[in-house]
Amino acid sequence: MFCPKCGLVLVPGATACPRCGTPAEMTPGTPPPQGEVSQAPTQPIMTPPPHGGQAGSGSPWSPPPSGWSGNPPTPPPHGGPVSHGEPPKKKGPSPLMLGLILGVAALLLAGGVFAWFYLRDKGYEEDISIAAQSLDSGDYQAAARAYQSALDRRSGDADATLGLAQAYLGQDRSQDALALLEGLTLEDGDSRAPLLATLTALCRLDGVDQVVSDAFPRITLALPWEEGAPVPDAAALQVEEGNETRDVESVELQGGRLLVTYLAEDTELSGQDRQVTCSLQAQGLTRTLEAGYTTPVFDPAALTLVSTDVSEYPTVRAYFRVTNAATGESLSGLDRQSFTVEERLSGGTYLSREVHDATLLEEKEGLNIDLVADKSDSISESDMQKVKNVMIQFVSSLQFVNGDQAEVLAFDTIVQQMCCYTDNVDLLINGINNMSTDGLTAFYDAVYDAVTYTALQGGARCVVAFTDGMDNSSIRSSQQLIQYAQAKQVPVYIIGVGGGVEEGTLRTIAQSTGGRYWYIDDLYDLESIFNSIYTEQKDLYVVEYESDPSADPFSPRSLSVSVSGGGCRGSQDVSFTPVPTAASNSGGERYVLVEEALSWQEASQRCQEMGGHLATITSQEEMDTITQMADAAGIRYLWLGGYTSYDSAGHVFGHWVTGESFTFQAWGDGEPSRVDQDGTDEWYIMLWNIESLGGWNWNDQRNDPVAVVPSMGDAMGFVCEFES
Repeated sequence: MFCPKCGLVLVPGATACPRCGTPAEMTPGTPPPQGEVSQAPTQPIMTPPPHGGQAGSGSPWSPPPSGWSGNPPTPPPHGGPVSHGEPPKKKGPSPLMLGLILGVAALLLAGGVFAWFYLRDKGYEEDISIAAQSLDSGDYQAAARAYQSALDRRSGDADATLGLAQAYLGQDRSQDALALLEGLTLEDGDSRAPLLATLTALCRLDGVDQVVSDAFPRITLALPWEEGAPVPDAAALQVEEGNETRDVESVELQGGRLLVTYLAEDTELSGQDRQVTCSLQAQGLTRTLEAGYTTPVFDPAALTLVSTDVSEYPTVRAYFRVTNAATGESLSGLDRQSFTVEERLSGGTYLSREVHDATLLEEKEGLNIDLVADKSDSISESDMQKVKNVMIQFVSSLQFVNGDQAEVLAFDTIVQQMCCYTDNVDLLINGINNMSTDGLTAFYDAVYDAVTYTALQGGARCVVAFTDGMDNSSIRSSQQLIQYAQAKQVPVYIIGVGGGVEEGTLRTIAQSTGGRYWYIDDLYDLESIFNSIYTEQKDLYVVEYESDPSADPFSPRSLSVSVSGGGCRGSQDVSFTPVPTAASNSGGERYVLVEEALSWQEASQRCQEMGGHLATITSQEEMDTITQMADAAGIRYLWLGGYTSYDSAGHVFGHWVTGESFTFQAWGDGEPSRVDQDGTDEWYIMLWNIESLGGWNWNDQRNDPVAVVPSMGDAMGFVCEFES
């Protein structure tokens, strides 16, 4: 309690203030005990100093704060400091003050970190800038110091690592550069991956792996190259040989090696030692390599142009037979580097052409082969069966999956397509089985037609024909056949059977067209000959080169071709006129009606030139489709793609040019008659609409009925069928 007058702190139980005598106010609930006098305080009584001075011995004093309810302070002995009981606990800073302090500290820390990173990044960027400038100027030592400084600032940095490796390479420190690069890992898809691969390739480019001189004067240097590194173009390489810079023709990557091909100085001397210096520039760096080789010794090579194909002009495909002139054996292992082609268009000069590819036919594409069989009545039934057996076995062995196609023609008095060009072996076999002996021998006409159909196929092609007798029914002569086959670039292989053949004429035809001639006694020998012809054709080289795109694809041209490889070397000058091939069928399965009065043979050839064939009918649905087309166009006479023949019993039967089954038939009454009213043979199937004869039905006809009945020409046409 306190004195109400002077404010002195009173001891508990005091009744009056010992200083001023003012009675003390009693605290409710604590009356002093009866008869007792309050004890003097055990501690000296503190008196407030006058005028705010110090009390007692000079200890500072201040009255208790308003509302204070703690224990009264105990006066210290002998004027010591006043004791208020338990010493009060010190209060910590307020949450607001603490937050302010922490915030300021965080800002100072962040500022320091930012300043550190800023100064570090600024130093890194300055290092990179200095390094790049030094690298561009060729000061590789300064570049290396700057890149190393950048790496010290950013350990493992990809840009600095790549730059330092590049600077090391500029100082010929390949191993140091390689150690850096091998320790660098980039994420998938990183745009710097090609640079990493290129620098790694340059580190490991320490020599020429191989010098290939087989195609001399074309030399190929094989250099080790890193997978994933961009392939430098020819301008990035320089080759010097004999103190002269040689033209680099091509640079390509193959099997982990960079193949650099150039033309050396041509010479007829063999066994010469030559030195080559090859310089490669990449990423501002130059790597120089040296190598040597000896000019090879060659045997003479023979080149024969067999055929050409311009269906993808200006790309020209030329099919060459290349052999050792001394042994006649086909050369193997040649490629585009083995061939040099110069072309002269009509009226122009020879210009070097780029050879895109040179590959064996066996590895490149299929063969188009036309089998022409003699089925005249001089062939016995047993011999005819031998022929069928051999032909079936041969077509069954063709590589259809690799692009081979075949056609089967048979001839007696006329020529018949037993099965037009296809890769369907079942149709070919069916066509072969449809052959039956009859009539005379139209050998020249048969081979002539075979050349026509084969030339339309383009690509590698040949005709293989056999006969057992002299030609006695052809319209064309042997000389016409030779000239035609030469113009169409189709080699003709001929097999003579028995003693009745004109060997001299047949041999001349074969040799003049680029084919060969055989004479056999047994028809079963056909098998080995067919196989040898097939192998010989598959050994052709398909040489592709780029011609003048502004020129007419079918204009006459001359080639000067050189080949070097396989231990042989040779050259040949040839001239040719490209041959049109059948139009490409881009419309899928369909029928096309042509309103024109042509003979059957003319209509058939027209359809094949268009990429199809005369339509065949093997169902009522097809019959209805074609007749509806004819009705809509007002056509009453339509050629179909079929023939009639006599079987061994003398009965007439029909077959389609496609080799399809002839089970569905729609002959008119009394048809097929096989002979017209004037005695002319009727071999070709026509679809006609004669009301008096029951409307649309089939009739066998002579080749050119309009020549006899001109009025038919007013309502005549044919339907071409296109397969998918």
